[in-house]
Amino acid sequence: MTTTIGWIAPEFAREDAARVRKDRDGYVMKVAKVRPKKRVHLAELEATDVTTADEAATPKTKALLRYLGAVAHTEKILYGHQNDMHRKVGRKLKTDSDTYDITGDYPAVVGMDGLALTGYELELTEHERTSGLTLAEKLAHVAIKADRAGAIVTLSCHMPNFAEVAKRGRRENGSYDYRGYSPDHTDGNVVHRILPGGDLNGVFTGYLDLVAAFDQFLQEADVPLIFRPFHENTGSWFWWGAGRCTPDEFRRLFQYTEAYLQKKGLHNMLYAYSPGGGETRSEDDYNRTYPGDRFVDLTGFDMYHRDPKRSDGFLEKEFRDVLGIVERFARTHHKVAAVTETGMLVGKSAMAKRHNGYDAWFLDAMDVMRAYEMAYFLTWSNFDETNFDQPYMVDAVRGHEMVNNFIDFYNSPASIFAKQNADYAAWERGDA
Repeated sequence: MTTTIGWIAPEFAREDAARVRKDRDGYVMKVAKVRPKKRVHLAELEATDVTTADEAATPKTKALLRYLGAVAHTEKILYGHQNDMHRKVGRKLKTDSDTYDITGDYPAVVGMDGLALTGYELELTEHERTSGLTLAEKLAHVAIKADRAGAIVTLSCHMPNFAEVAKRGRRENGSYDYRGYSPDHTDGNVVHRILPGGDLNGVFTGYLDLVAAFDQFLQEADVPLIFRPFHENTGSWFWWGAGRCTPDEFRRLFQYTEAYLQKKGLHNMLYAYSPGGGETRSEDDYNRTYPGDRFVDLTGFDMYHRDPKRSDGFLEKEFRDVLGIVERFARTHHKVAAVTETGMLVGKSAMAKRHNGYDAWFLDAMDVMRAYEMAYFLTWSNFDETNFDQPYMVDAVRGHEMVNNFIDFYNSPASIFAKQNADYAAWERGDA
């Protein structure tokens, strides 16, 4: 399948972006109109033969993998956004989502992270704490709401450095304190030590028990979960990354993690392998730490567009190269491919409040990705006005400088958001 950038003439023409007046604070009026979009129907899709890594996967989980595989073979693509329904910039608007504020719809894929299970990206109110609510249960409520709204849920894990966790000792109740952010603390030979027989294995499995507690709520609600542990491992910035463990140790860690969760009785997970795209120059590179076909459902990659400009060639060269590599690998191994993280990096942060350099990035990047067999792409989280990866509304009528371009992206027939997701479970119910 081939395509070129800019295949759809948007209602809000790109050249009109410069004519939208920016206020002194950098925000613009929302002038583009959100158009109704048609829902994807299973009858329109060509069902693919897929086999879940977990042979005992629930029927809805198997149906989800089948749906993702079918979407990957169309000229459409699912849009995902990390933390979409529990973190946002536009806090004056009393909704749970920046995406919803712009479009009246949620992303087709809603991302979450294990940091929320330790209180770093999710907090309990005093009332919730005294009532006995746990972080796992609170995050599960968000995930179940996303599923009921038509979205697909995925969980990544920025796991703490377990050597540092161990040094804190145990709490009075015998549990470990996993709070804080330390995946980028790379000392301690952590991977070797958390594998079976290592002195940190119990610290690691205690963390996996938090993941299991969260997922147990989802399984009981019949909500599948795309689980994406140990991402970007081909880089060296996390303790599970290149130079911090051997390829064999990484494979064993991925396999052990999956087996541990399944032994806990969890069978609603699809497992995603997602190395860094910047370190992927060939299928051999991609395969170097691949856990094996028996342990992987989705083959993805993370790759960002730094200081983007339409003329810099990144989307047409570097990005396409990795898309092609991962697409070919997925075909060879009978897996479903996805762009598990992407977006714009401007300066030292994510997107900029103003002067991003590429107003039409979402629409153009999608046009490139949909030319390959990718099921979805996911942009990272909106935390605040200094750290966000997607446009947002600051009030009811004004938003980020790219908000009108984002509506162009939403209006495209190629983009799929939550309301357009098919009822994929119908395949397993037999009433599709």
